[in-house]
Amino acid sequence: MRFYNFVCGVLRAFSKIFFRMEITGQENIPDDGNLIIVANHKSVLDPVFMMASVRNRRIIPVAKKELFKIPVLRLILKKLEVIAIDRENPGLSTIKGILKQIKSGRVLGIFPEGTRSETEEFLPAKPGVALFALKTKANILPMSIISTYRPFSKVKVVIGETIDMTEYNTRKVDKKEYQEIAQIMMDAVEKNYLENKNGIKK
Repeated sequence: MRFYNFVCGVLRAFSKIFFRMEITGQENIPDDGNLIIVANHKSVLDPVFMMASVRNRRIIPVAKKELFKIPVLRLILKKLEVIAIDRENPGLSTIKGILKQIKSGRVLGIFPEGTRSETEEFLPAKPGVALFALKTKANILPMSIISTYRPFSKVKVVIGETIDMTEYNTRKVDKKEYQEIAQIMMDAVEKNYLENKNGIKK
């Protein structure tokens, strides 16, 4: 935990100095309970801004397995307990590991688009996040990261209100609905993004 707190402190300092990070909605992050934070993904810096924005919970990020091939980065990721995932074919053990972490009280930080969007458009959400949400009955918190990602520019992190999952937690859900449910989460992220993007120069 000390290493995690140290890294988050460094990330906060980095974000404030080089990106003048502004965070709104931190009061929406519950202090306990199963929780998944979903965010848009346009830069490799997005996980940095996500971790720097959450002070009252520990985030267990999910990262593509390819990043673990870089020796120094692999060491850091393992110490932070980042979960490696094969984006094309996530194994059962990986899924079980993620579910276990959520149920233990740690927060899953995930980018449902699955990869970075290289345009202003949002990519369709992958269905996996719906599986994680339904299996753990987690609260879903949308996080919108708004930035040009240029050094010394401004980044806005908007943490929205919890997405109501009652309908899906009180009935049997067909797997065919997973993508639709995941898209509802991303729609909330996109809505907050569009409503708060003013002031961020392109």
